[in-house]
Amino acid sequence: MTEHHDHLNPTVTSAAPHPVRFSIHAAIWFAGVILPLIAMAVLLAGTHLAGTGLSDTFAVHLFLIASVPLANALMMIALKSGQPALSWPLALLHGFATGISAFFTVLFLPLTPDGLATIIFFGIGLLMLAPLLSLVASVAARRLLGRRVLAGGGAPLRSAWPGALMALAIVGTMELPSAITRIGVRVAADESHATRANGLRLLRYLGNEKIMLALCYGEGNVPLDVTSLVLMKRVSTDAEDARVVYYRLTGTPFSAVPVSANEKAASWRSYDRDAGKAQVGARVPGLTLASSRIDGTLDARAALGYLEWTMVIRNDSREAEEARARITVPAGAVVARVTLWDESGEHNTVPAGGIEAREARHKVNSSERAPMLVSTAGKDHIMLQLRSVPAKGELTVRIAMSAPLMLDEPGLGYLQLPSFSERNVEIAPALRHAVSVESASALRGAPGMREQAGAHLPFAVRGDIAEPLPGIGAAIIGAVRAPADTQAWSLDPTTPGGVIVQTISRNSARIPRRVALVIDGSVALAAQREQLARAATSFPGNVEVGVIVAGDEAPQVFLHDPSDTLASVRRLQDIAYEGGHDNSAALLAAWEWAAAASDGAVVWIHGPQPAMPGTADALLQHYRQHPDRVRMIGLEAVTGTNVLWEEMDGVAALSRVPRIGSLHDDLVRLLGGWKPAARQVVAERRRGTGPQPAQEKTSLGLTRLWAGERAALLRANSTRTPQDEEQLRRLEQLLKEGGLDGFK
Repeated sequence: MTEHHDHLNPTVTSAAPHPVRFSIHAAIWFAGVILPLIAMAVLLAGTHLAGTGLSDTFAVHLFLIASVPLANALMMIALKSGQPALSWPLALLHGFATGISAFFTVLFLPLTPDGLATIIFFGIGLLMLAPLLSLVASVAARRLLGRRVLAGGGAPLRSAWPGALMALAIVGTMELPSAITRIGVRVAADESHATRANGLRLLRYLGNEKIMLALCYGEGNVPLDVTSLVLMKRVSTDAEDARVVYYRLTGTPFSAVPVSANEKAASWRSYDRDAGKAQVGARVPGLTLASSRIDGTLDARAALGYLEWTMVIRNDSREAEEARARITVPAGAVVARVTLWDESGEHNTVPAGGIEAREARHKVNSSERAPMLVSTAGKDHIMLQLRSVPAKGELTVRIAMSAPLMLDEPGLGYLQLPSFSERNVEIAPALRHAVSVESASALRGAPGMREQAGAHLPFAVRGDIAEPLPGIGAAIIGAVRAPADTQAWSLDPTTPGGVIVQTISRNSARIPRRVALVIDGSVALAAQREQLARAATSFPGNVEVGVIVAGDEAPQVFLHDPSDTLASVRRLQDIAYEGGHDNSAALLAAWEWAAAASDGAVVWIHGPQPAMPGTADALLQHYRQHPDRVRMIGLEAVTGTNVLWEEMDGVAALSRVPRIGSLHDDLVRLLGGWKPAARQVVAERRRGTGPQPAQEKTSLGLTRLWAGERAALLRANSTRTPQDEEQLRRLEQLLKEGGLDGFK
């Protein structure tokens, strides 16, 4: 063996190795040991100054980088000591360090020209070249040791490839998800439809959902890693773009994702970047709904109810936080007053005008903002913003509202309780809303509620109900009433001797000639597939029905054939629900198709719509220019934020289907009202004069409902006259000063 070795290397045993110059030793120590240690110290100092803390991922990166100076130092010590061979552990460690240096050299290649240019002027340029210089030092140290060992008659050094491959596998596993996710989010936010599709495809198969979610909270809040440091400038992503991409990919608004226990203390969760803005935004750790109570009375004879929702919001964090929530109120309800109790006392307000009021508030210095803002957020929705829930403290807020009962038949009315559609406040799974509603007529409670005798009125329903799940409507209370009760009245405080008179009658239904059924193709509705398909068997045969699916493809209408119902059932069953989709293009196509008939309607079955709609302006233009041509009826299959619904705030042609049953039952109930000779129960409210029967008098809630209806019609009229403006001002004043309904 020795002879063979000498034959291959005839000069190895006969010539001593040339001594390595001190300058080469010094260069290797500096580039391979000292410079990596300085780079590690700078990275640690940077995380401390940035206040981001040392994430688990970054700590692992530092551990990997530390292998480079350690391995090079041990290699140089071995070179100086003259040991006859390279031990297996040191060979593996040095190969590992070489792989780490090679990886970061490639990663930092885009910065290498900058590093070379800044060496002359700033020593910091050396840090950009640290991976390259440490790689050169590692290779040089290995060559020097290999030459000395061979010259001394030893065997060639063990291969560096096992350690290098191990290093590349580890850093690749850690770094590639971040790089791929960042690049994918950037591509998926592109304006081109084809480019967006490629980005979503990349994220669907290779993206990291946790990193995507972190990007939704802002680039600076992503857990720090080295790829982030290098690529941040080139693939940085706006938080709003990341939120849109997250919805398109998952079909879930980022703000609906619960905060897990290990993320509550994370830096990217602890800062509320949406405070004071026009949207609800992300959940805020520490903010919780501590208690919730809904009290009310129903006047079944007058087909109206009055509710007070009182909630206590607790802040367990060390700093004051803003609480925000978008709330769904009963269909047609008018919020009478919102009251806040804080350290400075009691504050009262009523809903202000929509998103404009919230944007105006955002421009005001936070210390000068009112303690509370309540604004409209689309038909039958309000948004609540409480400026400052004190650290380690609580706030109490009460929302008082009047609401009409929904009358499917003259002898029974329904009232849907208010509920959250979006919130930045956590609700514990064990929390229950305490409900107590009284009436002079018999009541039917929702599941989990008990029918009892009332404290002030003969009948009551009480119970503790859970927060409704996204795909389930809020709790419903039924009130038994006499069909003969068709008249009710209340005082009109703005007119001496004036009254508001309500008449309940059963009239022929307004049956549209064309109905466009727009179905949200987002994954949120996938669980409702069979219910929607079964509803096709109840499509009215006297109405032309077209179905449009809002998805990635251009909207297309397929017509329902009453003679082949099974074909429609199959088409609805074959809908590919995936991701999240902007429904505005499908609604625009539906409006144009339905408007071709003399009387059209659009029924929109949808889930959350958190992304800014692309064609909302064109849709709004249609409704403003032709307000009576096409009705739009929203059926919320899955609750959540809905930017499109809010954009259409004030459109008189909009209405909402109250959720009193399953999606199938509610849709069939709506469509059944358009069958031949169908009749519907209608409550009409008007101004009247003169004496009225005393037994028909009801609360000021009736006046408030009339004022709310009139004000909504005037706001929807873009060509208001000075007389209309004055009437609107008086109606808004009435809504502000009309007082509560007297419930105690």
